[in-house]
Amino acid sequence: MSGRVRFVHAADLHLGAPFKGVAAEDEGVRRALVEAPYRALDAIVDLCLSEQVDFLVIAGDLYNSAERPVRPQLALADAFKRLESAEIRVFVVHGNHDPANDARALVGLPANVHVFAHDRVERVVLEREGEAVCAVYGRSFGTRQVTENLVAGFRREQADALAVAVVHANVGGRAGYDDYAPCSVGDLAAVGMDYWALGHIHEPGVVSASPLAVYAGAPQGVDPTQVGERGCYLVSAEPGHVEAEFVPLASVLWEARSLDVSDISTLDAIEDRVAEACADISASRGRPTVVRLTLTGRGEAHAALNAPGARAEIRARVRARAKELDPWVWVDLLTDKTAPAIDLDALREGSDLAADIVRIADRMLASPEAAAREIEAVFGPLTSKLGHAGIEMGPTQAAAALVERARDRVLDLVLEKEGQ
Repeated sequence: MSGRVRFVHAADLHLGAPFKGVAAEDEGVRRALVEAPYRALDAIVDLCLSEQVDFLVIAGDLYNSAERPVRPQLALADAFKRLESAEIRVFVVHGNHDPANDARALVGLPANVHVFAHDRVERVVLEREGEAVCAVYGRSFGTRQVTENLVAGFRREQADALAVAVVHANVGGRAGYDDYAPCSVGDLAAVGMDYWALGHIHEPGVVSASPLAVYAGAPQGVDPTQVGERGCYLVSAEPGHVEAEFVPLASVLWEARSLDVSDISTLDAIEDRVAEACADISASRGRPTVVRLTLTGRGEAHAALNAPGARAEIRARVRARAKELDPWVWVDLLTDKTAPAIDLDALREGSDLAADIVRIADRMLASPEAAAREIEAVFGPLTSKLGHAGIEMGPTQAAAALVERARDRVLDLVLEKEGQ
């Protein structure tokens, strides 16, 4: 085998996925979120065509579920037919969201598509003008929960001048993801491939430089935790040299920002500060963005934000302003983590209830580990539910933040009662 090949590496399309945890009352925002995964698929195909690549690999989770609704199936078939017209091959493995054994194929795929088997590693040779130029290896998930090391079954044939492997797996036990098809970077290196096209982890990035192993990431984030750029990789390979370039594709981005409002005191000024942040996001991102904003800082803004209905009204007003930006920005959440304008040093020197509260909090903050243990003892059974609400329990940093927030909230109530 000889020659240079170019291909696109994508993964985790999750077609048919619902957008979770987003209160998108605006019809235009809702429509953009629903259409975004399909626009990402079209962008992948457009990239393949414009770059005139030899093939496309998709490393699992084409669909979001085993049910595979009709629209996602038709969309994939249409996309693959566009590639077939340009004589571009497609190599696919199924992942934990769309395992092969649960397939409900309602739509036929064109002849240019090869779906790898789930019970063995397959090797497919790519030819150009009758000459073999690259071997593509892959294995699909047969069931949703694959706990065996699939990579251990890959073996490069000695005759391969170029070898690409496609697998859906958790390399190195990445936290936050199910440990399916677990393996290590050492396992990847032992097989001798030139490039590992990985799927399962939604954040794009290079896992290993030698061999070059890359997570394409999801081409479109489908929930608020998937912040930042999303896309796929354009790969160029020849014997002895492989390089991969990340190409952003997402039509809607997710963003999370903190805004310090300690220097302002009125709701109209807070609204303007939030609106300015949205304008900056619109200009810097250059694409529609769903943002979660957290207001921080100690000062008079805290009291203003705690007025009945204040945050909801600010969010509604900013949503209207930010929706008119080009591109638009949607404020999904506006969270208040400001603190009251309290002179803790002065209170600490007193002899009243407020002083006791400050000193108790001081003792807990002096040993965050102890505070974390106390909090865990009380809230442990609620940890998973609190996590869904965006409150992380366990780490000492989270414990310290919780103590500070509890201290400030209690001080608010005590001082208000005392008329201070």
